[in-house]
Amino acid sequence: AAPGSDELLLDWSRSAGTGARSASPSLSPSGACVDSSLPRMLSDRSLGMGDLVAPEPSVWNIAEERRATGTGDRREALEMELGERGIQAVFDPLGADTKRQADFDKVSLNITALSTPDRKSFLLSPAPKNAGMIECRIIREKTGPNKSFPRYILETDAGVFLLQAKKQEHNRTSNYALAMSKVEPLTKESEGYLGKLRSNFLGLEFIGYGAGLNPSKIHPSMPQAHAIQLARPEIVAVQYSSSLWGARPRGPRKMSVVIPRLQPNGERSVCRTLQPETQGLLAMTKSEAPNNMIEVFHNKPPKWNEQIGAFVLNFNKRVTQASVKNFQLTTSEDPDTVYLQFGRVAKDVFNMDFRYPFSPFQAFAICLSSFDYKLCCE
Repeated sequence: AAPGSDELLLDWSRSAGTGARSASPSLSPSGACVDSSLPRMLSDRSLGMGDLVAPEPSVWNIAEERRATGTGDRREALEMELGERGIQAVFDPLGADTKRQADFDKVSLNITALSTPDRKSFLLSPAPKNAGMIECRIIREKTGPNKSFPRYILETDAGVFLLQAKKQEHNRTSNYALAMSKVEPLTKESEGYLGKLRSNFLGLEFIGYGAGLNPSKIHPSMPQAHAIQLARPEIVAVQYSSSLWGARPRGPRKMSVVIPRLQPNGERSVCRTLQPETQGLLAMTKSEAPNNMIEVFHNKPPKWNEQIGAFVLNFNKRVTQASVKNFQLTTSEDPDTVYLQFGRVAKDVFNMDFRYPFSPFQAFAICLSSFDYKLCCE
């Protein structure tokens, strides 16, 4: 793409052998509501005049006085009223976005001060609904002992550590352990372990699990109610396919993501089953029957640009390098809203921006799946 362009190439051509490239390129975060209160009146007549302390006049009183006397500038009075309510007189989207990101970074900065249960809840819970787009980055470490089995660090744009993941050795399929600590080596027994991301043999299906037992390893004689409590929950699932087929796969990847649906009270449904083949997230996605227990997202299809001979997406300058890994997630009901976007900005640095209803764990796991080789897509 041209320097300064909002669009970025999705680089899938090297595997397709066509010489064409495809492209993709951001977002921002959180706001808070501030309640304002009316000035209180001093009405206790039992106090003597010497006992009374006059409160400072509020902007409400000043505005009323100016209206009554006709003094001062009416515009200034209205601006003071709006300011008291936390409303800007002039729309400033950049300022609002910056404040929302600062609010999230402030929360993130306090993560290290949280107890372990509170930190775990923060990372597994949906992003605040009014937070807007939360901007983070993933750093890939693939040097030295991490060359064949990379380590990935998730942090906010301000550099606050959130999660780490490590590709595990001695597994028949790709397996990533995720933890909320920087401990090495990272395994299921490590401090702060939260769950894992596992793929199938072709690398086309991924499931993110929370901590717990594989249902196949729970003894069948155990009472079902107890067995389900021990089973690991399914937190997110991802499916990949090629958008075009021929002698070789051609075109950008297609992906779909499914997560348990949030209930009206803000709590997320839990997908915990002893029969994942028929009752898990992927099984529910493949079923044609409507299901109100899950939410499904799809990658936004890039558009072909004749001028540069490539597929392009608008990342608003949050993604600056072409990569087959770049993507944006939307829904069929709201195709213009991006809920998660991911893309390369340096050789081993990738921006990850997400919003409600994704949690930091879910967004990180989805992006980790994009790093893996897809046998039938590339």
